[in-house]
Amino acid sequence: MTTAQHRTTTYRRAFAGLWAGAGLLLALLIAAGYPLVGVAAFAVCALAAIGVQYRSQAVLFDERDTSVFEAAGANTVAAVGMSSAVVFPTMTALRALGLVEWPLWFAHLAWFVAGLFALWGVLLGVARAKR
Repeated sequence: MTTAQHRTTTYRRAFAGLWAGAGLLLALLIAAGYPLVGVAAFAVCALAAIGVQYRSQAVLFDERDTSVFEAAGANTVAAVGMSSAVVFPTMTALRALGLVEWPLWFAHLAWFVAGLFALWGVLLGVARAKR
């Protein structure tokens, strides 16, 4: 690996790590009861990630990454869709039979999944319209 390739790889890892750290810190600090500290930590990590991308003077992501991102996105949507198609009807049936209670967080998750697929549907329509 050349020095330029190594430097680009390092910047890519730093960029991805900072965004992952931002999300993880936000979630952990909210769960620990410090939501504003979580937001601040997220902002610091996000700004640092943007700074890494700006400072790198290299193309961090190009057309080679596009196909990988597309495959990962398609697999994510498929996995969420398949698991939702099993979990939500099963939980609904179990609740209707009085075997389980539907916790509030599960209702929020159901709305999130519905919103995710609504957004996906809109963006699918936009992508088709551009072709």
